[in-house]
Amino acid sequence: MKYVRLYGFGHKRTEGQFEITWNELQQGLPKGTDGGFLLGVSEHTLLLDGIALETGQAERSFAQLLTTAGLASIHFSNQVTVDDFARLVRAFALGGSKAQDVVKQIKDTFGDNKKATIRINEVRFVAADPGTGDITIAAQIAAQTLGPEFKQWLNDPQKLLQLIAAAEGANSGGGMAGGAPVGSVPASRSGTAAGDGTTGAVWTGGVVPLEEEEVIQAIRLLTRFGEVGSDPNVQPEQLQKELTQADSNTKLNVQQLLESLAANVPTENTDTPLLMKAAEHMAIRFALERFQKGEVKVNAVHQMLEHMSRQMDTLRQILKLQEDKMSKAGILVESHADILDRMFWAEVPEAGKKSVLLSNEAPCVPARNVRQFVELLLQRGDKEIAASILQNYFGCLDLKDAEPRRRTAIGLAQLADLFAGPGGDLLGAAIRKVGESLSKEPDPEMQSLLSAAFVRLSSEASTRKLYSALSEVCHGMDLMTKHRPVLANELRPRIGVENRLPEFIEEALRSPQVPQDLLQVLRRTSQAAVEHLADRFFRCMRRDECDRMVDVVKELGPAGLQQLREMLRAGQPRQAASAVGLLSRLDVPTLLELLPNRLPEWNRFYHDVVVRQIAYGAAFDRGRSLLELLEILDPLVLPQAVDEIGMSGDRSAVPPLVVMAEAGDAQGRSPLVQLKAVESLGRLREAESVPVLRNLLEGKKMWKWSNHRELRIAAAQALAKIDPRYGSQVLADSGLEPAELAIAPLDSAPACPWVRQRRYERIVLRKTFSATISSSWGKSSILVRELSLGGGMGTKEDNLRVGSEANILISVGVRQIRGQVLLRRARVNEVGFEIVNTDLESRYRLRRLLVESLQHAPDAKNGDWDGKRKL
Repeated sequence: MKYVRLYGFGHKRTEGQFEITWNELQQGLPKGTDGGFLLGVSEHTLLLDGIALETGQAERSFAQLLTTAGLASIHFSNQVTVDDFARLVRAFALGGSKAQDVVKQIKDTFGDNKKATIRINEVRFVAADPGTGDITIAAQIAAQTLGPEFKQWLNDPQKLLQLIAAAEGANSGGGMAGGAPVGSVPASRSGTAAGDGTTGAVWTGGVVPLEEEEVIQAIRLLTRFGEVGSDPNVQPEQLQKELTQADSNTKLNVQQLLESLAANVPTENTDTPLLMKAAEHMAIRFALERFQKGEVKVNAVHQMLEHMSRQMDTLRQILKLQEDKMSKAGILVESHADILDRMFWAEVPEAGKKSVLLSNEAPCVPARNVRQFVELLLQRGDKEIAASILQNYFGCLDLKDAEPRRRTAIGLAQLADLFAGPGGDLLGAAIRKVGESLSKEPDPEMQSLLSAAFVRLSSEASTRKLYSALSEVCHGMDLMTKHRPVLANELRPRIGVENRLPEFIEEALRSPQVPQDLLQVLRRTSQAAVEHLADRFFRCMRRDECDRMVDVVKELGPAGLQQLREMLRAGQPRQAASAVGLLSRLDVPTLLELLPNRLPEWNRFYHDVVVRQIAYGAAFDRGRSLLELLEILDPLVLPQAVDEIGMSGDRSAVPPLVVMAEAGDAQGRSPLVQLKAVESLGRLREAESVPVLRNLLEGKKMWKWSNHRELRIAAAQALAKIDPRYGSQVLADSGLEPAELAIAPLDSAPACPWVRQRRYERIVLRKTFSATISSSWGKSSILVRELSLGGGMGTKEDNLRVGSEANILISVGVRQIRGQVLLRRARVNEVGFEIVNTDLESRYRLRRLLVESLQHAPDAKNGDWDGKRKL
């Protein structure tokens, strides 16, 4: 629209922008014979099939234009052609910023054809009609550009009264004594009949309500005043002639109306021209009195006000010059139909408003007026009446006539945010009703409107985290899946309940007790819920979070557990691996049945994930589970698995660990695995392992020790944990230094709040050391500042692949520490690494480096762990 207004439709820039917009429209339209989408508006927000769009200045301006024009929504069929779309763009561009001109251009372009590929939906008291499309809004402006004499006359009711009195005197020889109420005429007159022109007429008190034709004649008289007054050459005799020719009842009613306005002049400050104010006041008062007496219903008021609005057309054209200036300045001008709408609703008493909004005629009331009244009730704390009005409103979806149901669907999308105000389950009831109607609705246009309302209500429920209402959303989707599967598939991504599940799960973790309504939502979306729960379980940092996640999955019942099994059995590696932690707590037999078949299909990264998942699960028998998987785990993941067996506290794993620790059985494995088995035996403190450990510590060949010093240190530390009495003996006979033995594996701490405990003490080095990390993707340098026997932390110079394996080389003077590592995620510009394979000599050099750092800085031990680093 902006490009068309700036450059014209045929400009190159306009054509390029039009092509982009047309392609985006085609991509957004759903497939199928009856598909389409609805571009709606709620206050200053644009809605696409009920979903609120991101709002910038352009979107707000367009939404304001639609609202001001009284357009509730625009429906685009998937049969729309490029010519139809071009005509729509031209209609908006040519309409300018005057709302009524925009409506006229669109209606002239597309008409009211129900089969049109682009359709306009309007809801208002004054029904839209091509005859009123060019109505201007003189009620909001002053005729500032007319002559000063006419301007003074136009806005002075006293001068108009003098003019009417003069005309009456010229016609009948006297004026009237007293007057009837506005909107009525005298029931009888004393003296000679008014038509003979010889005697004055005196009102005796009785009144007869004006007929519609008499009100229209009065409006025409005021219009004639405007026509004559706009002529600079007008003479008073001409005005008197116009009054003389007017019907006596019409003349009397105009006189009483002007007297009423004259009485209010000192207290009012308005720019509305007097003639326009008089015409509007007469039309609104007449319609209101007929409505209050029950002579007409709301939908009949529509046609009545529309007819009178057309009679004011000429008067508005006379007084529209200032309005045109406002439009050219880009100021949005409200249509006269909307002005009458607001004036009529403002004049209806509160009891009348309640009566209409609690009846089957509620859809006839524009949504903005319903909103205004309901918000007023909520501000006063009258939630019961507000709830009754809203409940009656969505109950109108059961009406037989199509038009009220259509208006109700449009209104529900605009009023969605109000349903949560009164409290209770009102929003859930509205969602349930819309869902049921949508599952049974055969008309494609109504399906589109109801879909927009359903999406909008669902969005409110999600935003406010009203889980009972969200449960109704899931129930409605189940109904549509059963009766209209194609529509359900289109709506599911727009509803977005499944996309909000991670947020709801976080809410459950923070709550002292998981709300039952939330559990119901998770049960209804069990497939997606279990996937999100499994993914969140692996990201848990605290033990109580993991336990809460396990409890939630238990609450989902057999369906949730079956979904976990199916994820492990047939899911993609990432999805399947994420289910391992929960299954290690909930269904170990299935875990041990399926994992041996899946692990050979996965790479080293997912083997590592499986071991950490089982560790996070913290099942009491996780040590036995890991032992069952040792033979099929990747060799670089074995040391970590053996470590976790020791941290599990499961003493049933001791016999296999003893076998792994023996020198003869360790020939086919990495020496680091044997070392880890020795450390795990020390953590488990099982006396059965003492002979093997003593053999590793004390064994000799001739005058030398049989085993490497690093392995002997590990055996000595394990013996000291099993029986502290070995400690002094070790120092006396083994030749090991106390400083070397001081750097020992950490024990499991059942009371630790973190899901994974540190296995070695991390030490801050007295100075940083340079290290080189190399793999198939190249080399990278890091500066190592923290180290432990299990790994370390360094500052990286470039991007490293977290989770990948690499070779590390740490230069310590002339000595070098070599090994294979797995890279871990750490803080910004840092990388963690876990040593998964190394020779015993490099491990001993690492120990000596840590001993020297402690000797030079005794406080170099890392303090309390925050749980965020897992090495």
